[in-house]
Amino acid sequence: MVALKPPAGLHDLVVQRLSAGPLGDADRVLIEEVADEVMGLIRGFLPHHDCSLIEAVRRFHDDNWLAASRFAGGEGSAPARADAARRLVRERVDAAFGSSAADVLMHTAIVRGCLDPHGGHLVAQRELHVSRATFYRALRRARGRLSDAD
Repeated sequence: MVALKPPAGLHDLVVQRLSAGPLGDADRVLIEEVADEVMGLIRGFLPHHDCSLIEAVRRFHDDNWLAASRFAGGEGSAPARADAARRLVRERVDAAFGSSAADVLMHTAIVRGCLDPHGGHLVAQRELHVSRATFYRALRRARGRLSDAD
């Protein structure tokens, strides 16, 4: 898991506020140390961002999450970064599976069940003509394969 970072200018803002306020007469080094402590407290309250391939598959339709993930390119607008991340995630998913019958079952379960906007678990299960238990076993194995490929 990767911790999200506070905005870049926040440290400078904390230093400015401390200098103008309670630590106005203090040494600049002390103010910087206090600002670092405040930033540490702020980071402790920020949510953690899981950037695994499995999490990217789970959040494949969440533009904001994908745009902020490690799969997105660093340039462009948020929708453009999300589309780039989707392409990369899809490529990684496709590369994780081979052509054997078991691999095709796992690939179809993960793609149709999670990545396809018109799919879903029930749709994928019906298209694969497998029982609910078999589908979820294939999906669990597919997630394990993606975890190994990450």
